[in-house]
Amino acid sequence: MIKKEKSSESKTHKRHPGIRPSLTRCQKIDAVIRWMVPLGFNLFVILIFSVPLNIPGRNELLLAIVISSVYFWSIYRPTSMPAIGVFFLGFLIDLLNFSSLGVVIFILLIVYGMAITQRFRLARYNFLIVWLIFSIIALSVFFIQWLLISLLSLKLVSVSYFIFEMVFAIGFYPLLSIMFTWAHRTIADPEQV
Repeated sequence: MIKKEKSSESKTHKRHPGIRPSLTRCQKIDAVIRWMVPLGFNLFVILIFSVPLNIPGRNELLLAIVISSVYFWSIYRPTSMPAIGVFFLGFLIDLLNFSSLGVVIFILLIVYGMAITQRFRLARYNFLIVWLIFSIIALSVFFIQWLLISLLSLKLVSVSYFIFEMVFAIGFYPLLSIMFTWAHRTIADPEQV
């Protein structure tokens, strides 16, 4: 029993020694850039999909990618996806796409809140369960989005647009999850500084 405690203590000391050398300026900049990868990726996607290019379904794809990203990073690296950053991303989407101000902010904050409150459970589940839970959340938030836009426009809006967004979000999540997992372990990992 004592040998097990000593071996676990030595592993802990190798990973996290008591005294660490201070980081150089370049290492601090590197750590900040790695910390900002999730928000930077979302900002890049928002700016690319907000440019009036002839990309079919670009608005639906934009929201699907951002919701998937907020969900993933809120579970696996919540410090890199703070609530104020999620609010800013939603505000930017609403502003650049001339949608009803506050709807996308509300949707993203719901996804963020659901993921951040259940992140300890979700991080232990296998991919299929995490994807299933994401699918349920996506179905719920796109229904809420349809309801809010219908209420704000004072008429029932066509559901097809929101179904298209939901299918994009659920369908693209596995691909985005692979990419985000790679980034989480490599370029977005502040521990590699």
